[in-house]
Amino acid sequence: MKLVKTDLRGLSSFQILTRGRVTLLGMTGNPHFPDPRPSLGELETACEELQEVLAAVYEGGSKLDYTRKQLRTEKVADTLKALASYVSFIAQGDPAIVLSAGFEQRKPSRKISAMEAPRFPKSKTSNYPCTIDLRWTPVHGARMYKVYGTKSNTNNTGFEVMLETSNSRCTVEGLEPMEYYTFRIEAIGAHTVSPLSQITTAVSIGQRAA
Repeated sequence: MKLVKTDLRGLSSFQILTRGRVTLLGMTGNPHFPDPRPSLGELETACEELQEVLAAVYEGGSKLDYTRKQLRTEKVADTLKALASYVSFIAQGDPAIVLSAGFEQRKPSRKISAMEAPRFPKSKTSNYPCTIDLRWTPVHGARMYKVYGTKSNTNNTGFEVMLETSNSRCTVEGLEPMEYYTFRIEAIGAHTVSPLSQITTAVSIGQRAA
């Protein structure tokens, strides 16, 4: 059971260094962790090296210092992630042990039982014949999207699945030239599907057969 938060994305080098120092303080002499892997010595060395280069960068620094800053930040982050796995294994689901190591708890995942319809669907004529570009606002919890389409001269009836995608933008290909098409999008989650989006219409360019 993974209770340890290991996502360090968006944190500055100083914030990652602080995380390293907090973990070092929490795990040093902690009876729950008699033999950490990686060792606390490795974490301490990585933190000291990062602190050293941060001081150099603060004073102006050279291009080499900035390169070292990136590399040493990654070293501290990687060491923290490895220690997080070790702490998670030792804790066996006990949040008190996780907190004693100076790590944050991962928020429990919640089952998504309802999703909103994709919003702001927009379609436009593609630069390539017989294609139309589509995009919409991503839906929280969506793993996949189904794009339904129909020729606009069918009074917006007879929608069929034209493609499935994991992105919130796509290009529908293989359309008939010089025809207007209307689309609606449906978000697919792990346990539910969304209502269909509002409609959006665009024309497929190209030459009709003689």
